[in-house]
Amino acid sequence: MAQLMAGWGLPPNTGRIWAYLLLQTGPASLDEIAGELGIAKSGVSVGSRQLVQLGLARGMGERGSRRLRYEALHNLEAIFAARNASLVTFLERLRQGTGVAPPGVARERLAEMADMVQALADEVPAFLQRLREMRQENERRRA
Repeated sequence: MAQLMAGWGLPPNTGRIWAYLLLQTGPASLDEIAGELGIAKSGVSVGSRQLVQLGLARGMGERGSRRLRYEALHNLEAIFAARNASLVTFLERLRQGTGVAPPGVARERLAEMADMVQALADEVPAFLQRLREMRQENERRRA
């Protein structure tokens, strides 16, 4: 995971944290993560927030405390839904850029990119539905 995340331009520790959270049976505190992985608590805090922003984890309040506990989102449906929100924002920025770019190659490139992102965004709901159906079928088989 560390190498994968580094390839996405994220710190390797962010990948290590996500891998750790994926292997846990419940939420973990920053102290627990830092202790288990040998990472400074500040680095765990930054990595955990990055995972939340990417839709790969969520932070939950701890009853009677201001501390957060983190857990990985292992449900692909939730991950893709979170990423789709970012995709829609990206599409909006591309459309804005297309509207203000001077006529010519730059505007055409932005418009082409926006069209491709739009096509992808249009496919996400159907993809999410297929994931739900697949999960339901797997649950039926196990029952």
